[in-house]
Amino acid sequence: MEINMNNKNYIEEIENYQKQLKELFCELADAELYDTWADTFEIVDVDKKRVTIAYYGIEKRKKFKKACKKTLLSCINSLMGEGKKLKISKKKNYKALNPKAKKNIKALKFFIVGMIFVCIAAAIAVVMCNYIGNRTFRETFYSVSSIKADSQLRVIQISDLHNTSYGENNKRLLERVEELKPDIIICTGDIVDSAKNDIDYAVKLAESLVKIAPSYYVYGNNEVESIYDFPLNEKELDKKFKFNENNRDETALLKIKDSFEEKLEKTGIKVLKNEKDTITAKNMTIDVYGVLTSNPSSFWSYSEKAFADYIYENTDNIKITAIHEPFIFEEFQPEFWGDLMLCGHTHGGVVRVPVLGPLYTHEGGLFPERSGGFVYGRYDAAGKPLIVSGGLENKDVFRINNQPELVVIDINKF
Repeated sequence: MEINMNNKNYIEEIENYQKQLKELFCELADAELYDTWADTFEIVDVDKKRVTIAYYGIEKRKKFKKACKKTLLSCINSLMGEGKKLKISKKKNYKALNPKAKKNIKALKFFIVGMIFVCIAAAIAVVMCNYIGNRTFRETFYSVSSIKADSQLRVIQISDLHNTSYGENNKRLLERVEELKPDIIICTGDIVDSAKNDIDYAVKLAESLVKIAPSYYVYGNNEVESIYDFPLNEKELDKKFKFNENNRDETALLKIKDSFEEKLEKTGIKVLKNEKDTITAKNMTIDVYGVLTSNPSSFWSYSEKAFADYIYENTDNIKITAIHEPFIFEEFQPEFWGDLMLCGHTHGGVVRVPVLGPLYTHEGGLFPERSGGFVYGRYDAAGKPLIVSGGLENKDVFRINNQPELVVIDINKF
């Protein structure tokens, strides 16, 4: 008999010969020979001149060859005719194990496959449960102290909505903000999503917020992408305005026409772009400074004078610094950033691992807090509290153990 190696059924023919070979081996070998070697070999190739058998046993190949070659040749001659040569190659395989060991390995394989399916099912369940839970938001309360505060001052931070709606026109969110009775509301960016560029969404939100309390809006990277056609780092800003370190005018960026800002400020909300605004609440004077050039390379070069005026003038005023990204707080260590600093951008690391904290951010990589990143919660920056919001965006199906949040900060004297 010959096997046509070009035949599509070549593998099936090999398997068929293997079965017949084992049956013949059982007939021609004595019981001890069969029990010792029957599970240690199989046909792997057949051509016109030769039959190749792979030996998987734990004993040396020479021992198998000496014990079985004569019997195997008799089987092959009976099965395929005279004249075939026999080649025996040594290969490692679990088939060399005894039946009990093989049974255990099969059981282990089934267990591993089963555990994989269990893990997949558990992961899907966790994702779905979090996705459902993320349809609403939680409230995170912080209490900070300032000797400048004569009574409690409540600040609500809204960050990273990305066009998310909690009810029609954000009714549920706005009702809860009103119930919390804030003295100041600060939006720390990415209220809109650059992919949608929906200014009407931001305008409607602003119209409602200003009816509740004095409100501020600081641009995030999504607003910047929607408004400007270049990144706001020092290199690109200098290129845009043909500046260098000797002739740089940090106010040049503020002179670019901004229809987004115009529409927002018509609602009564104040857009802060490397500038401060001063208000009075509960007989306390508060300076709110909003950062536009949040890239560490351009922060000082395009805001140094305005920021210095904010920090060093009227030092009895409560100082609140609002910025979208936390990077300048990680990069620089001045004597004073303000009495309270607010930022967002990180979405709390999206996935929060128990004990280990935020899993990943684009800028900080895996477990960014371990390398000094400000990702979520309360930190110390120049001796004063920095609050990093996890944000209110809830469309990300992989937002795990990190429910969207509304941040509420009470500033008290002690």
